[in-house]
Amino acid sequence: MDILNVAKKLNDEKHHSVRNDDVFIDRLNHKYTVTMILVFAVIVTTEQYIMSPIKCWVPVQFKEEYEKYANNICWIMNTYYIPMEHDIPPAETIRYEQTLKYYQWSPFILLFMALCFYFPHIEKLVDAALKQEQQVNQRAEREKTINHITNSIRVYIENRYTSPTQLDYRGKNCFQQFCYSLTFWRHHHLSSFIVLLFTFIKFLYLFNSLVQIFLLNAFLGNDYLLFGFKVIVKFIRGLDWGESKRFLRVTLCDFHIREVGIVHRYTVQCVLPMNLFNEKSDFISWLLRIIRVDSRSAYVRRKLSMKRAAINELIDEFTSPKQIKLNEKLLSESFVRNYLQEDGCFVLRLLARNGADIIVGEIIDKLYKHFRAIYNHDHIYFD
Repeated sequence: MDILNVAKKLNDEKHHSVRNDDVFIDRLNHKYTVTMILVFAVIVTTEQYIMSPIKCWVPVQFKEEYEKYANNICWIMNTYYIPMEHDIPPAETIRYEQTLKYYQWSPFILLFMALCFYFPHIEKLVDAALKQEQQVNQRAEREKTINHITNSIRVYIENRYTSPTQLDYRGKNCFQQFCYSLTFWRHHHLSSFIVLLFTFIKFLYLFNSLVQIFLLNAFLGNDYLLFGFKVIVKFIRGLDWGESKRFLRVTLCDFHIREVGIVHRYTVQCVLPMNLFNEKSDFISWLLRIIRVDSRSAYVRRKLSMKRAAINELIDEFTSPKQIKLNEKLLSESFVRNYLQEDGCFVLRLLARNGADIIVGEIIDKLYKHFRAIYNHDHIYFD
């Protein structure tokens, strides 16, 4: 978010560190995993279109051109698998029951996966539209920016009490009217809109991982959901991974060659060296998906059960022992519970987590002074 970016600049002007306005598991999803998958895609693409993705064992009478043709036709027309201890069935319907159809699409599958993992990271798109170019170096500019952040939080909080009749719908299209209506619904009926929006992004991460697992299970088959568990069990027991039915390395291929009006059918044995790499990379991707699913589920469960725990924590920090007057303590509790509420606490927590503790202290001080001024004037609580 743009406010976090400004606060980061204020807090650490001399150190040009990388923004971390999310947690490690988020960066694992939209940064590290995307980078890793793109590297895999480059390697697989190089293997397919620059090197030799398939090598077929052809009859000895085949010339070099015939061998190249056999490799190309087997790569294009797919291969199938028959165990070495079984005879090749004469019926094509039985023979092609275990046809491998995915390996030509491996680079595109990897690119699609990378796009899916990056997509929920929508705050980058927001930053592109809201990015501030000015540098915050001078003290006056620093104070001005802190006031801007404080006012932004204050306006957001106090807009919950704005009347929807103040909105002018004239000249607005249907989409704009819907957005405005949603905004006022948020202001009047929801004090944790930002928290829920943040949690919704976590749901997108979780949904993305689950959908990819089920799509790959439908595409690759052979119980893809259990693929990683089987590999882990073999690794713990010290067993060799062996040849997976999903990533077969030795397959068969049928093709026809017309010679002098006679059509000859050949069945050759082919090796797919790239499937060795596909198997290892797919296991790493599977493991990362499981980690993300588990962490996202834990986060959602924690967020749904947390309720107002964050508010209570902020109250404990804000009501220090120095505030010995009961009315002052009650006022500060009202400030946190009824004025800041979930959204205000959440934004301040995000700022503090990004290393802007001093900035957060100043913002809280300004917000509290503003709250006290309203309270002393009207003698009301923000219920």
